[in-house]
Amino acid sequence: MPKGLIRAIGAVLTALALYSLLGFLIVPGIGLRIINQQLANYATTPARLDRLEFNPFSLELTLWGLKIGEPGKEQVGFERLYTNLQADSLWTKALHLADVQLDKPKTELVFSKDGTLNLTQLFKLPASEPTPATPDSKPFPLRIDRIKLADGYLHFADVRPSEPIEFLYDSMNVELKNLSTLPDDNADMTLVAAGPEGGRIDWTGTLSIVPIASEGTLKVTDGKMKVWWPYVRDALPLVLEDGVLNFSTDYTLNLAKETEMVLSNASASIAPFKLNAPDGRPLARLERLDVSDTTVDLAKQHVVVGKINSKNLETWATREADGQLDWQKLFASQPAGRAKPTANDPVTVEAPKPGPVAPSKPWQVLLKDVELRDYRVHLADKVPKTPVALEVGPLNLNVKNFDSLNQSPFSLKLDTGIGKQGKLTASGDVNLNPVSATLNVTTQDIDLRVAQAYIDPFIRLELRSGMLDSDLVVDLKRIDPLAFTVQGNVQIAQLHTLDTMKDRDFLKWQRLGLEKLNYQHGDSLSIAKVNVAQPYVRFMINDDRTTNIDDLLIAQPAGSASKTDAKPAAGKDKPLGIDVGDIAINDGSANFADFSLTPNFATAI
Repeated sequence: MPKGLIRAIGAVLTALALYSLLGFLIVPGIGLRIINQQLANYATTPARLDRLEFNPFSLELTLWGLKIGEPGKEQVGFERLYTNLQADSLWTKALHLADVQLDKPKTELVFSKDGTLNLTQLFKLPASEPTPATPDSKPFPLRIDRIKLADGYLHFADVRPSEPIEFLYDSMNVELKNLSTLPDDNADMTLVAAGPEGGRIDWTGTLSIVPIASEGTLKVTDGKMKVWWPYVRDALPLVLEDGVLNFSTDYTLNLAKETEMVLSNASASIAPFKLNAPDGRPLARLERLDVSDTTVDLAKQHVVVGKINSKNLETWATREADGQLDWQKLFASQPAGRAKPTANDPVTVEAPKPGPVAPSKPWQVLLKDVELRDYRVHLADKVPKTPVALEVGPLNLNVKNFDSLNQSPFSLKLDTGIGKQGKLTASGDVNLNPVSATLNVTTQDIDLRVAQAYIDPFIRLELRSGMLDSDLVVDLKRIDPLAFTVQGNVQIAQLHTLDTMKDRDFLKWQRLGLEKLNYQHGDSLSIAKVNVAQPYVRFMINDDRTTNIDDLLIAQPAGSASKTDAKPAAGKDKPLGIDVGDIAINDGSANFADFSLTPNFATAI
């Protein structure tokens, strides 16, 4: 073998040996030392990298055991980070990594009471000179064939709300293929995250860096609403006892010029759902709520909800003694967002108020089909001296083609129980702006005794029985000023009232029917025929020419009448015109007495 060839082979072997020594031993040793020195210089907590490996032939770099944080309380770290650099990075003018894999990364994400994020406090970085951004600046050219995050661990805590928030995802796996910062390159992405609270996130789709764009499918399974509810509770004083959310949607996102985001085929379900007041009182119990076939367009501010199904909602509402609803009081009890100024506060000068701003474009919400089934409402009224309780339900409601911009009327259909045996139905078309409606309303077996507590302050009369039936058409034309008409038939059966002063019957009948009633609000009332079956009345004239009706009336304290009770000025309001076409009384009876005569006169009729 020629000496020159031997020398060449020896030189090559020596170079390979030196290259191997440099790559396998020296570079990892120096790199590990530099990394740990920089961690020691800039980290505010103990930080260390255990091992660094480099293969100079395959250009594979592996970092082992990064830990940042107190021993046993690390805030950031990973078990292994592997990268594989490709040689074609030299001539393609883009850093090309064939593979990046991160095993068992760990992140503690904690917001303190003052809003400080723990990750921003891990390093004390030197101040850098700001560099002006140029409009033509481009991101660093990078291509990664595959990125994989395996068995990730994320712990989130936020102590800013009144009730601290904390949740954990201890199984996070992310994979991206063909990620690139080159224009119009798309990466395929898959993310799966699960935690002990039962929530699971599945995210699949494509991702582009230049421009920032993505499309795909996002799914949340068995998400516990209690995890993030404290954010809601600080705005609304509602205590969540139970709530499980499932959600899925297709989406497109593009930030090339402005934020464009569209959600399509979106669906969500909540089952079960339980809300309480801060004092533990139940406010709402919902068996299930399903929303499906939904589209949301952020740029167009347009929402279309194809279907809403809900069943078995039970809720409670009370009008307190001061006239306010308990729900209204709950929301009014929220603390103000800013404390009142004190004398020791520094004096501040308010900035000039900006000029008028053009009204923003309103959102349009379309509800194609809403179906509520078996709702129950427990109503209570504590304003009367005797509290009133009324059960409403089972209530069923259908709404079709609701448009928040009121470009067309929507249809409504309602049927519900009232009290123990009463029923009410309503159906028709409704407009929102201006408010108008045409509804067919029927009632059956509505127990009138619920009105007892409201008549007690005005008359000494006991309403012992009375059932209301009606078949009406209500035409609401506008609300300001109020204008409406009511047409149809009304029947009150088994009415029985008792004079509580004398403990004897006052007025009763078996049935009172009003046929072809036509009421024009503020103008006229006409009734084609009044049928009364087996009526009875007791009427007495006292010796001072007052009547037993005067005896029953309770004098109201001075000043209790509202201003609206004052007599209208002459010529401004005409009296209500009343027209009754026919009155038929069957099997009537009465007791009449006149004690103003001498001798007294009394008779039964």
